[in-house]
Amino acid sequence: MRLQLGPLVDGDDPARRRRAALAELGRHPIRQLRLMTARHFVERLSAFTVMQNVENEIRLVMDRSPVRPWRRVLRSRTGEGVPAAPSYLPQANEVARRFAESVGGRPLNLLLESVGGKSITAHVLGGAAMGADASDGVIDTDHQVFGHPGLYVVDGSAIPANVGVNPSLTITAMAERFAARYRARRAAQPDQTSTIGAS
Repeated sequence: MRLQLGPLVDGDDPARRRRAALAELGRHPIRQLRLMTARHFVERLSAFTVMQNVENEIRLVMDRSPVRPWRRVLRSRTGEGVPAAPSYLPQANEVARRFAESVGGRPLNLLLESVGGKSITAHVLGGAAMGADASDGVIDTDHQVFGHPGLYVVDGSAIPANVGVNPSLTITAMAERFAARYRARRAAQPDQTSTIGAS
């Protein structure tokens, strides 16, 4: 984590934020080095996550690595027709600054967001969304993939929309509901073969 953090910078324009973050790193290289080598780093770190209920999209594709072009890596691309997930949320920066001031700390930002212009998420939702039929989603209300009996998807990809809060409890509740219903079906049809995908 310590290698992913850098100065907190503001601005909607990713190119300007990149320049501001790099300029700050150039002006204070010793401060960045101290951050990267700090003792008891995890004990001294307060990490904040910011939830939003705005519809946006991250599309993941296998592509050449920008660092090692001979390797293929998972990279994010902007979706079509839906706004890209923002890498800058002014309210998040304001909260970080106020908290840092109240505890005598230093507000930081993820370098991938400030320098890379990429939005970071811990919970990628959608991709195999639940729907009424194959034209509306990938899985049914039992998490079974339409047209593929015995193939189930049980993770955040089943959630069809941004829930606006940390989705971990929603994902857990859906998984527990699936498990209860699946167990009841297996008891009724013990010879059925299934494949379950979860992450």
